[in-house]
Amino acid sequence: MGLTACRECGILVSMPEHLSLSQYRCPNCNALLHRRGQPFSHVIIMAAASLLLFVPLTFLPVLSLNIMGMQSEATLFEALWQLYRDGYHIIAVLSLMTGLLLPPIMMVLLLLILVPLRWGYRPQKVALYYRIYDHAREWGMAEVYLISIMVAIIKLSKMATLHVGLGLYMFVFFFITFYITTVWFNPDDIWDDDALLE
Repeated sequence: MGLTACRECGILVSMPEHLSLSQYRCPNCNALLHRRGQPFSHVIIMAAASLLLFVPLTFLPVLSLNIMGMQSEATLFEALWQLYRDGYHIIAVLSLMTGLLLPPIMMVLLLLILVPLRWGYRPQKVALYYRIYDHAREWGMAEVYLISIMVAIIKLSKMATLHVGLGLYMFVFFFITFYITTVWFNPDDIWDDDALLE
């Protein structure tokens, strides 16, 4: 048995070393003390799917505009490059990092952590990989980037003939798989030897 303090009410709760339940709650205030994540194999599949979806969205057009007979289309990176060229340097760089680069980096870090664990051995740099992942998670904002694209679509649709490109659909599916991966992954399972057996 191990003692842990409840974050909500502060009482000390005795928890078994090997938690068979998927969730363990405080007996006093019912706050969640421990949550078992999905098996590593499920998280690995979703992280790999997220990375596979990220590859085509980088070069497929997101939007196609037709203004007075003039056709124009752009990928996500081209849109950010245009933003940079227009003088919005900080916004373009922050959007690139938080919306497009950090999410796939997070997926790569998860794969570096979970693939070796899934096959039965603990990599030496697992703590370092997780620390980087945890810091990146605070800055990864793919959902904000997706919302800004949706707002742009609504505004541009009033000014020109607008066609949604395949890149936008890829980005939506990428965000869905990315979100599911981060929800399924429970960092506590990295240090739980029972999780390695699943």
